[in-house]
Amino acid sequence: MDMNWRIDNVQVQTISWCNRSCPFCPSQKIERTCELMTMETYKCVLNELASISFSGRFSPYLMGEPLLDKRIPDFIGMASHMLPHAKLLLQTNGDALTIEKGLAIFKSGLHKLVINCYDGRDKHVEKMRAIGRQLAERIPGCRFIKADFQWMIRPERRNHIAREIVVEDKTRWTKDGQDNWAGNVPGVKIPIEPLKKSCFRPFRQLFVHYNGNVVLCCCDWKGEVVFGNLKESSLVELYDGPTAREYRAKLAQRNRKIKLCEVCDFRGQHPLGWRLTWHALALLNRVLEQRL
Repeated sequence: MDMNWRIDNVQVQTISWCNRSCPFCPSQKIERTCELMTMETYKCVLNELASISFSGRFSPYLMGEPLLDKRIPDFIGMASHMLPHAKLLLQTNGDALTIEKGLAIFKSGLHKLVINCYDGRDKHVEKMRAIGRQLAERIPGCRFIKADFQWMIRPERRNHIAREIVVEDKTRWTKDGQDNWAGNVPGVKIPIEPLKKSCFRPFRQLFVHYNGNVVLCCCDWKGEVVFGNLKESSLVELYDGPTAREYRAKLAQRNRKIKLCEVCDFRGQHPLGWRLTWHALALLNRVLEQRL
């Protein structure tokens, strides 16, 4: 068995739709329908993660807006119960966020809420910051902080994961200024030749579509590279399957002449670099905790 992997981050697509169509994102630019993951499939995902004692970051969203799924508080509660050592993180565009929904997801066990503001119309950024502050005041032990996504995913001690809310102002994000999502955004730049770089995602991350398919990464919007289905095979079997092993072997050699990777411009920082960054953030976190 090729055990050259360890899953640190899991994203699960409970809903395959987003209400927005931002210029830099494939949402509403590729053909797909709004689908919901069944409760049976979601439980299957959690059971598989529990079987490997998963304690990384778990996020019930992928290529969609999670708050459009009314079951999100229940899904977070189930993850909190079955994955007691995992960091539960949610990202939202904030359009469907209310004080009531925010309180419900944190009551269910959420640790981190990242509110991404992609436009400044109708004072959207200011409104989200106001909601974030109100939520933090009403949720025991929760902080509204000025930080970013990298801070939210920093390493934290088991049973000492801080409850935090962050609003990120991304109103200046443009199509040309972001990664090209493996060519899934019309008009984006595609490398003339595949980048000669590795990529940590197939070594460290798990992405599950609404139907239970485990796909290559968060850029695989169409499900073009499928490792297998969690309803049919165990997580270990899928991650040690022929497709997963082929991609890891080639990416380890900085060979991106493979489907999707060949047109992707994500720099795919080596896992070691990310680990060093995470450890540095963890050290900073401990220092700050001692000063509080």
